[in-house]
Amino acid sequence: MFYHSLLRQYTNKISLIMAILADKALTFLRVHAFTCMMIAYGLFVVIGAVVLMILEQPEENLLVKEVRELKARFLADNPCVEESSLDRLLMNLLSASKRGVAALESASDKCNFDFTSSLFFVIAFLTTTGYGSTVPLSDEGRVFCVVYCLVGIPFTLLLLSSLTHALLPWVTHTPIHNLQVFWGLSRNHAALLHCSVLAFCTATLFFLLPAGALCLLENDWNYLESLYFCFISLSTTGLVDYLPGRTQSRAARQGLEFATSCYLMLGLIVLLVVMESFWELQQVQAILRFFSGPRQGELKGVGLDELVLSGDMAGAEEEPHYTLPISTISPAFSDSPATPTTELPPIFGLPPIAATKENVPPSL
Repeated sequence: MFYHSLLRQYTNKISLIMAILADKALTFLRVHAFTCMMIAYGLFVVIGAVVLMILEQPEENLLVKEVRELKARFLADNPCVEESSLDRLLMNLLSASKRGVAALESASDKCNFDFTSSLFFVIAFLTTTGYGSTVPLSDEGRVFCVVYCLVGIPFTLLLLSSLTHALLPWVTHTPIHNLQVFWGLSRNHAALLHCSVLAFCTATLFFLLPAGALCLLENDWNYLESLYFCFISLSTTGLVDYLPGRTQSRAARQGLEFATSCYLMLGLIVLLVVMESFWELQQVQAILRFFSGPRQGELKGVGLDELVLSGDMAGAEEEPHYTLPISTISPAFSDSPATPTTELPPIFGLPPIAATKENVPPSL
């Protein structure tokens, strides 16, 4: 009995010490949350680089060994060819290939600057995807690209932001409001349900199905490679290792380039709408407030920075609420029960739609 009581005392002391340590750790994280996040991100980047090096370096070394053996075998079979001459030939061919000029006779009909290829190049540049498979060959073309992108990239961002602002009430706010009205859900639960459905539809329509189509069109690609291309495209990573239409005829390549251009623009708009929808979730806002603090966000309903508030506004009875939007697109919402009257802003010249009790269809 004595040992049992002594063990209980030690257990209580250990539990108390662990609770104190946990509380101190949480307090430290709250005070230094942003610093900890920066350190964690740095470690995340370093770990990713180390893992990639471990996975890819053996394959790279094997490929280098095969190339050197192939070169040595060619020189042994053709003793009249000097190694320096072969090196110069290979360097010129590789340089031309990097600039998009076909070195093989079978690919000599490839044109990088016909209309569809130029359109694909411009869309990739303006969306900052930049696959890198095609580059300007002349100095005039490089200067034009610099000037064109200085104007075009901000213009593209403005267009994407405007389209997102126009679509967000129809794609996100109205469905959430209808879930509140017809299903009786709170706004938080309605937003979670809607974002889940929206994410599933986006993943299916813009990743899974296009990957399947590319897998059928490109004989050399498997499904994982096709899905990888969709991801690097819509994430604007734009690596040059995979591009559709390289092994196709000229007409098929032009069609795939045009389809990819449309896919990039439409996919980026949809992803921005999805990101804004998730950004409005209370859980996401809580995480952001934890790391950056509530007073770093925009003052909801005030429209002024906190540092320039006058004394009269600072002394108002109602304390301002803080939000942390991706941009100024997202309006403010509370988790109060839905009122069955709301008016949507006009979109693409259409008159506004008012959702009231009179024009809402009866629930099933």
